[in-house]
Amino acid sequence: MLRFGIVTNIDELKACARVQFQDSDGMVSFWLSVLQSKTYRDKFYVLPDIGEQVVCLMDKNIEEGVILGSIYSGMDECPVISKDKVSVKFQDGAEFEYDRKEHVLNLLCETINIHALINHSGLLLNSAGVVSEGEVIDHKGSMQLIRNIYNGHKHNETNSVTQVPNQQQ
Repeated sequence: MLRFGIVTNIDELKACARVQFQDSDGMVSFWLSVLQSKTYRDKFYVLPDIGEQVVCLMDKNIEEGVILGSIYSGMDECPVISKDKVSVKFQDGAEFEYDRKEHVLNLLCETINIHALINHSGLLLNSAGVVSEGEVIDHKGSMQLIRNIYNGHKHNETNSVTQVPNQQQ
């Protein structure tokens, strides 16, 4: 049977929680597993917060069960109203949102760490600058090669007229 309740305790190691059922005079469940999308080869992990309203599938004795997920209510309103968006909004202000109609993925957070080869096609817009701890290379050469040429070029001047450098950048 379906039961609605509020999470009272969480076991982060076992991905379980205890739930106080609203319709049972404050009865608190035994530890209930939190349903995850995948747990075998690919692993998903997300837990409800203490105080979050959840839906549980329980046996007839209300002894065994599983937390199916959380639900929005008048106190916890849905943050997005669109059938075309997938959205995750975190308490600290970070966000992940994909709009399949507009084909736009928005990530908002303080730092993104990526440990991978990134293949990119298209225009890259940046408003804050680029910092690299490694060499910067384009289809013509590297930044170090450009520095070597610039720092080593000489001008041939006659009659105080600057000529084109004998080494071009």
